Amino acid sequence: MKYRFACLLTSTLALLAACHVARGQENLPTGPSNYEHDLQIFAPYNLDLDNKADDQWSGYFFEYNKLFWAYTGERTTVGSPNVFETIDGVRVNGEFAEVIYRPTGPNDIGTSPEPYLVTNTLNNVQPRAGFAMGDRYELGYRDGGNGWLISILDGPELNQSHLYGFAPNATLGGGVPPFISNDYTDGTDVGPGTGAIADGNLRAFGFGSVPVLFETPPGFLLGFRDYLNFLGNATTGTQGGPLLYVGNYGLTTEPGTGDTTIPFFRLVDDINGNGVLGSGFILNPNTGLLGFFIDFGDLHKFDIFFDNVFVRSQTQVDGVEAMWTHDLTNQNYMAKNQNNRLTAAWGARFLRLYDDFRVDAEGSILGRSWWDTSFTNNIVGPQVALQWVNERQRWRLQTDARFLFGYNIANWDQEGLMGEELIPGALNRPLFARPTAFSHGLREQEFSPVGELRVKAKYQLTQAFSFNFGYTGSAMANIRRAAPSVHYYLPDMGYVDAGTQTMLSNGFDMGVEFVR
Repeated sequence: MKYRFACLLTSTLALLAACHVARGQENLPTGPSNYEHDLQIFAPYNLDLDNKADDQWSGYFFEYNKLFWAYTGERTTVGSPNVFETIDGVRVNGEFAEVIYRPTGPNDIGTSPEPYLVTNTLNNVQPRAGFAMGDRYELGYRDGGNGWLISILDGPELNQSHLYGFAPNATLGGGVPPFISNDYTDGTDVGPGTGAIADGNLRAFGFGSVPVLFETPPGFLLGFRDYLNFLGNATTGTQGGPLLYVGNYGLTTEPGTGDTTIPFFRLVDDINGNGVLGSGFILNPNTGLLGFFIDFGDLHKFDIFFDNVFVRSQTQVDGVEAMWTHDLTNQNYMAKNQNNRLTAAWGARFLRLYDDFRVDAEGSILGRSWWDTSFTNNIVGPQVALQWVNERQRWRLQTDARFLFGYNIANWDQEGLMGEELIPGALNRPLFARPTAFSHGLREQEFSPVGELRVKAKYQLTQAFSFNFGYTGSAMANIRRAAPSVHYYLPDMGYVDAGTQTMLSNGFDMGVEFVR
């Protein structure tokens, strides 16, 4: 019997030794409850009589994550909210539309209607909430419960753009009505006309489709107008439109006058109806010499309606942080199945939020114009963090909470060029305005705390390599954005203090980790 038992035991041990994996039962007498593991019969036996946590590995680690984050946006208006008109004794935002037919006096029949109120129509442009991609790199070292961590954030970068108004069309030679170049058609309204063909069937545009209100110095938008025909007051209405002014466009004869050729000479509309054109020649009865006269009663206030407005915005967050880490001990916590770790960290962090807002506009009395405004929030300060890790077999659940006591140095910059087609004193242009380039800058300082929460799950593929995915959410307080800080003032724009706001970002992370 003893011999048979010895043979059976020897055979059983030999079979177990030949197995690649041999599953052990749950709830081993000397192990924690509800904990499954492989029974390795030749591995060193380890018994924790004090229910202490397993010793953690020591060494270097590197982690890379691809980020898919969304930034919160806001409703932004292109145009000034500080342009007002008075209606029935009440100030309202907006300005009255251009008046083509002006009251001329007692010879008028009926009552002139009131013009409608022009307001900013682009009230919900970029930046809007949207997803963007970025990268995060982390390098660290752990030994005996202490270590360090360096993290680099690159992005995400959110780019948004949208075109409002009539879009240019290069296949038609510059655009669809209203044309950006070659401003007359041959009557079909399909392609641009040139020279005599345009003269034969006038189609002049230029009143635009996208109103933008600007604050201006007194009288800045006043100028002499030539919309009307027959060198007179308001006898047949407007055909030429605001695109006609001295020597720049294709009209070579005065409409309705047969073959009256006026290639470089135009007459100002008699807006006040006094029978005197806005400018011309006068014969001095005393000397018999010709002189010039100006009727400033014929000055006209123009509206700004661009043909199209192209809005672009860019928002990007990047930075770097350096932290010292320390594992909080739980060796004296008398409980079974201890597979948790709590780590505290402290250090410094730099975070940069770059926010850019650019507008390109074409048409109107200004011609091509653009302005580019940016705010760079440079946030730096001490940071504290707390990390909790729970390990179960190959899975690791990890939660990180960070708080940055940030000091924000926010740099505001603006560049632009207004009014490519402005000619001082030209017909259908302001009297004094001319093309203006500008570059402005200033600095604001704020206390900008930043809170961040990361939750991720890791799966250990090998001892040195793991795959992870998770979520990151953060809130940056007291930061400044570019879009609301634009002062819509002609001719050189400027800065308006729109205050601070809190920007939220959140999204998914996916990456890998290497340990050594």
